[in-house]
Amino acid sequence: MAGDDATMSRFSAAPERYPWHEALWSALSRQFDQLPHALLLQGRPGLGKHDFAVQLAQALLCERPRNAMACGACHGCHLFQVGTHPDLSGIGLLDDARNIVVDQIRALGDFLSLRPHTARRKVVIISPAEAMNLNAANSLLKLLEEPPLGSMLLLVTSHPARLPATIRSRCVRLLFRHPTPVVGWTWLEARPQTGDNPAQLLNFAGGSPLLAESLAREEFPQVRAQLLQDLAALAQSREHPVTCAARWKDMGTARILGWLYGFANDLIKLGLGAPDPALMNKEAVTFDKDQRNKYKISELYDFIDAIVENYRQLNSPLDELLILEDILIRWVRLSRLQSN
Repeated sequence: MAGDDATMSRFSAAPERYPWHEALWSALSRQFDQLPHALLLQGRPGLGKHDFAVQLAQALLCERPRNAMACGACHGCHLFQVGTHPDLSGIGLLDDARNIVVDQIRALGDFLSLRPHTARRKVVIISPAEAMNLNAANSLLKLLEEPPLGSMLLLVTSHPARLPATIRSRCVRLLFRHPTPVVGWTWLEARPQTGDNPAQLLNFAGGSPLLAESLAREEFPQVRAQLLQDLAALAQSREHPVTCAARWKDMGTARILGWLYGFANDLIKLGLGAPDPALMNKEAVTFDKDQRNKYKISELYDFIDAIVENYRQLNSPLDELLILEDILIRWVRLSRLQSN
């Protein structure tokens, strides 16, 4: 099996089957024997796209799949479960690398050039696909343009716009959507450490159940209180953006930007007259009351655009500290603008 041993552990575990994936599984089961040679699994973070890819890979390598699901008992499934299936390759970030490099993709050429050992096909999972640098993407494009017979590529991404259009156009898109609130709440209620308000937790995570569970496990609700204090202190010139950014970076830049995006959205909803504030971040409601008529909705939309643009810069050469400093400086300017 191609791939680094540590990395491959992410591609051979037996993940949970999530209830919000059922429609996708149903669609795949109807065309399981005629799947295209490349699928692009895309959607927001925290929806279980990688786990779906792993389960699909096992089903594709299974000797007796049924309804697009692996049997779990055949020789192929056993090899998959112990991480030694010779017809599976997993490509991801190695150690602390920020990019998937061209040598990793070139190795796929050798892997796919050989006939399958035990299965009917060879399967490759590339996750996160947007981490490929330009040379790696160009190398993959050659495989997509002339796919080896009996090959199946599964590309997993939360940021499809970071992939070249030439890559996206040669894959069939599989879009992962947020579950309905009831499905998300029900799933969260059955998880440990999610507290007694799964609705609010799901809202903090932008509707992504796995992200909500991760936030609860990391006690993000407690961290959130500190973030709100910092925003208020910045608005009142009691805190400096550079000092605050250094502290926030230690909490995880991607997670902070995701929370800040949701928080700003909540302020906009409140400004527009949210239909059900009970389902929103209570701290956002309190913050809005304390800052009544201070932030204009148009300015908040501009702030959200800046958050999105900075989020796209993650995993780029731009330092995360500079990203956070930029966002917090914008927040200070926004606060001063509205106070004049």
